Amino acid sequence: MILILTVLAAVVLYIITHKFNEVILNPSKRLLINQVNRDLNYVKNTPEKDSLQYLIKDYITGLKHVNDLSDATFKTFIDSLQEALKDSTIDNRDYKILYNILKRKEVE
Repeated sequence: MILILTVLAAVVLYIITHKFNEVILNPSKRLLINQVNRDLNYVKNTPEKDSLQYLIKDYITGLKHVNDLSDATFKTFIDSLQEALKDSTIDNRDYKILYNILKRKEVE
């Protein structure tokens, strides 16, 4: 029994340390991108909407750690996005605000 638990613990540790991106992070990224696209589905088509979708996809694809999704900057981005989506359009002003939040995050 102890041997089985030891092997199981070793396998779990190996997956977490070596295969984390393949097993957990990359599928989570795809789910997040799909959710964003579904959320933006009802928003009126504008060039800013397309740019925002690309910006979000680019940001999520570039994530290296799950912790990046739980920091204050990302929460600010989500709150600002929800505020911008209240009128079902993304205008240039909304896009610039959201762009600046994510670009500031990339610099940190």
